[in-house]
Amino acid sequence: MKRFFLLLTVLTVICVFGAKTVSAQGCAFPTGSLGINLGLGLGNSDFVGYHYYDGHFIVPTFNAAVDYAFLGNIINSNGSISGGGYFGIGGGREKWNGDKFIDNRFRLGTRGALHYTWVRNLDTYAGVGLGFRQDRYKRKDANGHTDDHGSPSDFDCFGFAGVRYIMGNFAFYSELQTTNFSFFQIGISFVL
Repeated sequence: MKRFFLLLTVLTVICVFGAKTVSAQGCAFPTGSLGINLGLGLGNSDFVGYHYYDGHFIVPTFNAAVDYAFLGNIINSNGSISGGGYFGIGGGREKWNGDKFIDNRFRLGTRGALHYTWVRNLDTYAGVGLGFRQDRYKRKDANGHTDDHGSPSDFDCFGFAGVRYIMGNFAFYSELQTTNFSFFQIGISFVL
């Protein structure tokens, strides 16, 4: 128990002194910055409606997002707020009992985020996206006959959190989202 409290004390001291060091570094995504994310993601299909098939299969996606920091010097000059937009497109398929199930999708909308710099050149952010989403479900049987299972359109609303390691005007990013369109993304980013 004594070792646990000693370890906890040491970690607290490191965090306190580390936080003071970080605050002297400033925001990695300051006011006027423009970030363009281009990446690949993984989503999950919700194809249902054919006998007993419950189609939860992986759908790869291509995603793009633009963020513009319009409010900076917040949270001890380490944070900023950005607004922008996003676009995504993807498609996946799965075979089951000789049939092929296909999910093609796209989305378009706007997003906003709070950025905070914990470590030099590391932009961490979290926010909300709002927009439009459409999936197109098809089933092809073994004889080549295709059934269109509709194109449901939805209001797209999700939360996201990400990290971007900035090296000059180039960065690598990774994002997690609370939507099955693309729950995980990884890619490159340009920061201008």
